[in-house]
Amino acid sequence: MTTSPAASQAPDRAAALDPGRVRIDNAYYEEVGDDWWNTEGPLRALHEMNPARTGYFHRIVQERFPDRPADAVRVVDLGCGGGLVAENLAARGYRVTGVDLSPGTVAAARRHAAASGVEVTYLVGSAYGTGLPDGCAEAVVASDVLEHFHDLPAALAEIDRLLVPGGVLLFDTVNRTVRSYLLLILVAEKLLGIIKPGTHNWKMFIRPAELRRLLADAGLRLGGTHGLSPARPLPALLPGLLRHRRLGEFTLTGDLSASYIGHAVKPGSTATAP
Repeated sequence: MTTSPAASQAPDRAAALDPGRVRIDNAYYEEVGDDWWNTEGPLRALHEMNPARTGYFHRIVQERFPDRPADAVRVVDLGCGGGLVAENLAARGYRVTGVDLSPGTVAAARRHAAASGVEVTYLVGSAYGTGLPDGCAEAVVASDVLEHFHDLPAALAEIDRLLVPGGVLLFDTVNRTVRSYLLLILVAEKLLGIIKPGTHNWKMFIRPAELRRLLADAGLRLGGTHGLSPARPLPALLPGLLRHRRLGEFTLTGDLSASYIGHAVKPGSTATAP
C-alpha cells in the first residue's frame, strides 16, 4: 500500500522500518522471470535507465582505479535482480558477482547470462548478510534497490564489510519529496502502470541528507550525486507515455528531487586485487 506525503509524516530512514507497517511488494520480482530482459515488458523503464546509470558506474570505477584493468576489479551487485546492471558491467570486463534474495530472479539472470555468453556469478542471498568474505570487492553496486530495503543501516554495514579500503559504492535511488510521489507513485504506478503498483512505497524513499548520514555511520564518504531523469522534458514525453508507456533515454542532471545517482568511498588505500 502506498501513502501520500500529505497523509502522514514519513519516518527517518536512519532506523529500520517495520515491514508489517511499511509495506512494499518486493515479492513481485520473483514472478517476473525472463521478462526481466523484455525491453517491451513490465520492467522496460529499467532498460531505458540502464545506459545512463551503467555508464556512470563504469566512469567512477575507472576514476577510482585508473591503473587497474577491468578484469582486476571485483564488483558485487547487491540486489541484482535479473542482471541488467551486472551483465552490462561484466561485458565491460569486470569480475561481477550478483546477489539477490529471489531464487526465481537469480535463475532468470543465470539463463540470460548463459545465453549471452557473459560471465557473471549469481548467488541467492540477503543484502543484510550475503555470506561473501570481507573485503571481496573493489566496487559494490546498489542500483534501484536501496529504496526497497527496510533496514538500510544493516544493508550499508554489509556493503562496507564487502568493500576493500578505498573501494566504492555505486548507487541510484529515489528522493522522498512531493515531486517523487507525484511522478513515481501517482503517475508512473497508479495512472500509467509504467511501474507495477505497490512495488514502491514513498515512505521508503531516501533523502540525500539522510543517505549522507547513513553512509557516514557505515564508514563511507559520499563522493557525489546527480539527478537521473528522462532526457526529454515532460511535454515531449507525453505522447510516448500515453501511447507506448515509454520514457525514452535517461541522462544525468543537477535535479535530485526524484531519482538520483551517486557514489560513496570507503576510506583507505586501494588494495591490490588477487
